[in-house]
Amino acid sequence: MTHALRAALAAAGLLLSTAAAHAAEPRTLTYRILMGDDPVGTETVRLELQGDVTKVAVTASTRVKVLFINFRYDHKREEVWKGRTLESMSAQTDDDGTPHAIRMMRTSGGYSVTVDGKVGQAGADTLPLTLWTPEVLKRPTLLSVIDGKPYSVRSDLVGTETLTVGGRAVQAQHHRISGDVERDLWFDAQGTLLKTRFKRSGYDVTYILD
Repeated sequence: MTHALRAALAAAGLLLSTAAAHAAEPRTLTYRILMGDDPVGTETVRLELQGDVTKVAVTASTRVKVLFINFRYDHKREEVWKGRTLESMSAQTDDDGTPHAIRMMRTSGGYSVTVDGKVGQAGADTLPLTLWTPEVLKRPTLLSVIDGKPYSVRSDLVGTETLTVGGRAVQAQHHRISGDVERDLWFDAQGTLLKTRFKRSGYDVTYILD
């Protein structure tokens, strides 16, 4: 092997290593939370890929003042996925002064779900209401990430729309979850959540990617 060939192979190896390292770098998505047109908080979703395992860390915080009512919401959640299968999820929430803790672990027959110290079970086709992934569109039962309440749902494709995200126009598929809970979700072609909209206490709440 010539010196030039060795140098070329070494350079190629360096480029591949650099590309692999770059691919493994965590990705952070930051969403503005609006109530009507007013900014009330933020949510961040950090995605870390390790082989076929994806670790997800979600942090959300809102502060709302409506007339004489002040409302606060703080939420932290960690998820571990293997491929498209959720392996575990844990979350802690301060829902306007009421604390909740939930843990979901995959078992041979589905999931073990512990909510505020009480242990229950959920089927293998159940997911938490974790909206960053299009997998929530494929499940008939979703669990509240706050208190574990089960929701029977269906999902429908509304259509393709153009959204303005980060100052640029992006094609998005608009899906609607309906049933016991309702959410409108917009995903791009790569499955990245661009926007979420729902109603809370009669107000439109929107999460939009910065």
